Amino acid sequence: MIKFITREIISSLLSIFIFLFIMFYAINILIPGDFLTPLRLMMSQEELDALRESLGANDPLYQRYFRWILSVFAGEITPGGFMQRNGKDIMSTIFPTLQILIPSFFLAINIAKLPVLKTKVSKLYKNKIFSDSISTFLISIFPPITLFVIGTKFDEGIQKIFNKFEIVKSPKNLIDYSDFIFNLHTFLVLMCTVLILTLFSDFIFLLIVDTYKMFLLLFIFLTIFLSSDRILINDVIIHTKNAFLTIAILSIFFIGEFVLMNNVIAQNIAREPHILTARALGYSNSKIFRNHVIKNTFGPFATRLGLSLPFTIASLVIVESTTNWNGMGSLLYQTIMNQDSNAAMGIFLLLAVLTIFIRVTISIFHAYLDPRVRLK
Repeated sequence: MIKFITREIISSLLSIFIFLFIMFYAINILIPGDFLTPLRLMMSQEELDALRESLGANDPLYQRYFRWILSVFAGEITPGGFMQRNGKDIMSTIFPTLQILIPSFFLAINIAKLPVLKTKVSKLYKNKIFSDSISTFLISIFPPITLFVIGTKFDEGIQKIFNKFEIVKSPKNLIDYSDFIFNLHTFLVLMCTVLILTLFSDFIFLLIVDTYKMFLLLFIFLTIFLSSDRILINDVIIHTKNAFLTIAILSIFFIGEFVLMNNVIAQNIAREPHILTARALGYSNSKIFRNHVIKNTFGPFATRLGLSLPFTIASLVIVESTTNWNGMGSLLYQTIMNQDSNAAMGIFLLLAVLTIFIRVTISIFHAYLDPRVRLK
């Protein structure tokens, strides 16, 4: 398994660098101009030439390519491989993206299991026309349409909560926290809320409460309670308003896709001999789901999720641009609109690395749950 993971990482990174190398040359050779080109309307040609020389814009392409790659891994997304150190900080882009991506995945995966878990084992093999139709509808909804439908009601509901609990933004001179601490507490608040929603949905629809979710919720809640104060929590909660809207829109898309996956996988598993044997032995629905269905769905689900990850990550561009959430998706949209193609490629590199990380994480978790994978 270790050899498989190592080979996957090396081959993926190698293909990414080759692709980016070809694209960097193609963009700089075939597309005239760069992000400095619009400045010719405000500067003389002599001033523009001097600026290009100071930024290294006239250096050979291979030097700019490696300077651009090194700048990305050094912590900045610098446009065009030029010699400047005022690019967008990478962590300020990655962290907001993870803040919405992880809770959205967690919420969507848990909710997407409900249609299958509410179906009797004897009917699992049948087509689920109703849930498939709803899922197709959710996938087809364009994010701006979702924002138009739920945006106003969402804002009104959040504002009522703020007014009821007297949540107000603190003066800037009273709060002095690092960006990392602030972003970490934002992520914990988002995960805590998502866990409460999943536990509530499990209890309402299945009349069960997962122990691991409860322990995780208590751990996160205690971490927030012991490591923060009222001023920080107020600012974090206000900051999460836009994050929750982004998670809601992203989760709607994920839920539709994941329900379709679970339905197809459950139909295939229901036809396997061990399910028929368990039914013939008179096992209860809950026991068959717990011991035979749920454990066997993760492998196919993880495989399909890994294959669709590039398209899933790409959806961040539309969703974050729609809700104005400052993550990698919205930054990519801004760089494209500014005609800064090389900075956009830097974000593509980060998105590709993030995709590889998630795929490897899924593979490790799959190997942990399925001993057949560990024996390969």
